[in-house]
Amino acid sequence: MKKNSYKLSYYALIILVISLVSLLAGSFLYKKNPDSSYRRRITESLIYNTLYQSVNNNDEFYSSYKEFNYAVKSYKLKYFDIYGDVVTDTGAIEAQKKKDDLKAKGLDPKLYLDEGMLNQPELKSEYKTFYLTNEYEKNEFDPLEIELGDNDFLITGSVINDSTVIDKVQKSQRLMDSDYNFIDKSFKSGLNEAFSRLNSNNNVKNLKFAYYASLDDEVFKEIGRDVFRDQVQVQIGVSVLIAAVLSAILGLFMNMEKIDGSESLRKVFKFPIEVVIILFVIFVISSAGISSMNQIYRNLYVFYLLYFIGLVIVSLTVNYFVILLKSIFNKNTENYLVKNSLIYRIFTGAISEFSNASDDNKNIKDAKVKFTLVYFVVFLLFAILNMMFSTMSYYAPEKMMIPMILFGIFLYVIIFKNIKEVARIYRESSEIVKGNYKKNIEKNGGLYDGIVDNFNNIGENLDLAIEDAVKSERLKTELITNVSHDLKTPLTSILNYSDLLSKEDNSEEEAREYARIINEKSNKLKVLIEDLFEVSKASSNNVELDRQELDFNSLVAQSIGEWEDKIAENNIEIISNLPEEKVMLNIDGQKFSRVLDNLFSNISKYALENSRVYVDLRDDGRVKLTIKNISKYPLNISAEELMERFTRGEKSRTTSGSGLGLSIASSFVRAHGASFDIDIDGDLFKVTIEF
Repeated sequence: MKKNSYKLSYYALIILVISLVSLLAGSFLYKKNPDSSYRRRITESLIYNTLYQSVNNNDEFYSSYKEFNYAVKSYKLKYFDIYGDVVTDTGAIEAQKKKDDLKAKGLDPKLYLDEGMLNQPELKSEYKTFYLTNEYEKNEFDPLEIELGDNDFLITGSVINDSTVIDKVQKSQRLMDSDYNFIDKSFKSGLNEAFSRLNSNNNVKNLKFAYYASLDDEVFKEIGRDVFRDQVQVQIGVSVLIAAVLSAILGLFMNMEKIDGSESLRKVFKFPIEVVIILFVIFVISSAGISSMNQIYRNLYVFYLLYFIGLVIVSLTVNYFVILLKSIFNKNTENYLVKNSLIYRIFTGAISEFSNASDDNKNIKDAKVKFTLVYFVVFLLFAILNMMFSTMSYYAPEKMMIPMILFGIFLYVIIFKNIKEVARIYRESSEIVKGNYKKNIEKNGGLYDGIVDNFNNIGENLDLAIEDAVKSERLKTELITNVSHDLKTPLTSILNYSDLLSKEDNSEEEAREYARIINEKSNKLKVLIEDLFEVSKASSNNVELDRQELDFNSLVAQSIGEWEDKIAENNIEIISNLPEEKVMLNIDGQKFSRVLDNLFSNISKYALENSRVYVDLRDDGRVKLTIKNISKYPLNISAEELMERFTRGEKSRTTSGSGLGLSIASSFVRAHGASFDIDIDGDLFKVTIEF
């Protein structure tokens, strides 16, 4: 550590002092007197909760520190099943009531009730006496005989025919001198509301009750904690504001060079901002959850300790952000905000990965996988935090899930596209820098087209001069590479039979046969060479089109007619489904005739005998031609491989053909801007051309 630098221990001490001062200042500046109306609202809420539980807890023991003590004796109707057990199913009870009412009127329930009610089990009803209390030691009792004793409040009475009669109300002097001297009025008001429809809702014939409490009971302590929580919430807010202001002022006065000179302190401010944000959001959400729990206010030592720790976290976070913002404008120190950001590291790392990746698909794929994993892990963390925050804020997080996912995918596509584009330009421009002036970087119509133009202009003149030579060389190379096997057989035949023909001992008939074979193989060689040049031109984007408005429907029908007899030789039936009206397209008729000829030629060679060929042409806004047939040979090959040059579905090469037909057809179709797709499902072979 340099002499002219801050010590981490001094920095930590200052943060602790700021937090302590903020806590004390918040307590001093905001001293709120307890709100009597708020205390009354809480008390009346607990009174109503007690009254509700004392009548609606299904005659079972139930106790909560959020209730006053009660003792209730009721004489009410209960329903029992055939085993003598009490039934609480409201549906079964309601069905039995309706059955009993109909029978009492001399009516048959089967004529008036639906099947669901009739299928409910038969129940027996009986009035019995029940004792309800939330005190363990009470068994059978008379609520009206309960006395005040050690309690500070007691109210007793009875309910007959929905009418509430108060027997006695007793209050101790301690209660009358306290903040709860209103409790008798609140209980009377609550009794009238809670018992107003007691008989109709609970089948109660008569009821006696007693409600009592001591100021030392847990229920009053709970009310006190609620009141304290209401008081301390604003006090916490004031302390947080003071801590934020003081720590921000500290950050403004801290010297950036001294921070940069302290290795330990520099590590604090080099922490990634995204991690700090995530941790701070977790802290805020946790604080909100903890502050809503009354248990935290039962021990004031624990409460104030957590209060102080929270202020320390706030002070550190605010000071951290101030220092990061200062680092942006300070020329003598590192930019902590940008260079240590996870997003910055991900972006630069992704650009580096894509830039260093070769054109090999595996390298590009590996770089893409790395970026995708890192991106979605980071996005998942933010999504989880957002869901947690939404839950704590009483919003429905599930409503935000789909928009959040869609936004994440949209953002991923945009970011990934830009990173990949920058990396691509960087990688390809490196070739130009190294002297490959014929390199032309493709423009994608994005933000970086201007940069691409600048790079392309470097070798533009040289590219124009050698473009024709490069194309010619490429065609020559492809021709030499791919033609070797398919030229070998006919060329060998021509040489062999020419040699035989040159001998003098040949008969006239043999000479004619040799000449015929030489002519046949020569024609085959000629067709193959023509196909090779067509494919070479197509692969070099040199296909010249003579477009005209033609009836595509008639063109398809004409091709079917020309090939129907040839295909029928193998007992193959063509079933066509062509529209009655014209299908006008702007196409090169000669090129598309070649496309159709190649497709039907393949059918005549490779379709299964005694099968059918289906030709379907539709015009539903988009013109679509579909041709389907069953192959006579197993198609253990993908559609992509089948469209490669010199590829044939029949691997043994016992049939005629060069394997160029589909490649030529797809090239001609795509030169028109249409799609050419092959689907293979078992032995089913389907070609789809769509404009």
